[in-house]
Amino acid sequence: MRALTIGWVMSLVITASALAQFEETITVSRVLVDVRVTDDRGKPLTGLTPQDFIVTIGGAPASVESATFIDETGAWFDEALASTSDVAELAPEPRKGRLFIVFVQTDFARNASRVSGQMHFNRYAERFIEALLPDDRVAVFSFDSHLEFQLDFTSDKEIVADAVRRSLLIAEPPPPPIVHSPALASRLDREAMKRAVHSEAALLLIGNALIPIEGPKNLLLLGWGLGERKPTGIVTMRPEWTAARRALDAARVTLFAFDTSVADYHDLEHGLQTAAKQTGGFYAKTHLFPEIGLERLEQTLRARYELELRVPASLKAGTHELTIRIKRRGVTILAPTSVVVR
Repeated sequence: MRALTIGWVMSLVITASALAQFEETITVSRVLVDVRVTDDRGKPLTGLTPQDFIVTIGGAPASVESATFIDETGAWFDEALASTSDVAELAPEPRKGRLFIVFVQTDFARNASRVSGQMHFNRYAERFIEALLPDDRVAVFSFDSHLEFQLDFTSDKEIVADAVRRSLLIAEPPPPPIVHSPALASRLDREAMKRAVHSEAALLLIGNALIPIEGPKNLLLLGWGLGERKPTGIVTMRPEWTAARRALDAARVTLFAFDTSVADYHDLEHGLQTAAKQTGGFYAKTHLFPEIGLERLEQTLRARYELELRVPASLKAGTHELTIRIKRRGVTILAPTSVVVR
């Protein structure tokens, strides 16, 4: 009888072990990706379903578990409400204020084309800030010879506009006022900011500080360029960009680059274009028609799709290439080109 009992217990242990192994093999990893699908003027397209998206991660097909249309401004709800009396069916989930980070590159050498271009664009940037919704919140950083923290997240538009104006000064700003969560101050190391002598290193610090904050964020880079020009004439991204891009991916940050240099072309615009494309944003010049780029930004930020993707079982944790297409022609897809799998 005792031998039988021992055998029964061992059988249970073996069964439990096998069950645990079986459960481990069927564990499925999922990731959330923010995607914007627009027309050529930036107006978002509605009505897309998971079946409309074709996605690969690390070169392997990924299943789209869900495609949720997020109305960021309430515009689509208002339009639908005007055409129906059935309010109960239309009532959306309470919207959350959007999070913006403004990153201003201030030219330490006071190059005339860079400084004058920034001063010219600031007038239009202030109009964009004024048009933000009451519950949107903005943080402001600047970069001259190192990263400077101008303002923590706030919804006070006047304070934000003043911080953007002050970012043109070559002077160390005072510590920003303490704000309620979400906040960045406690996640930024002042000494590390002083050691960030390239914009790519500065973006790495910002990305890491944003990772613990839930939800998507929009980073507006107002400046003159990223990358470095090699002796051969080729412009490449600095080594710090690889880590910065991973941090921005992990924090769900989309970078929109506004080139404020007064020039039809310059070498470092390639870096701005690369950073915007890789994070799911876009690049725009501002020295001729700045209102066009800002109008496209306002339209683009009205809505997004939140895709829940099932990661192919063959992929290990890490950063993998991401491609997203849809089964429609004549549309623009803004999506990151890599994703972090945990």
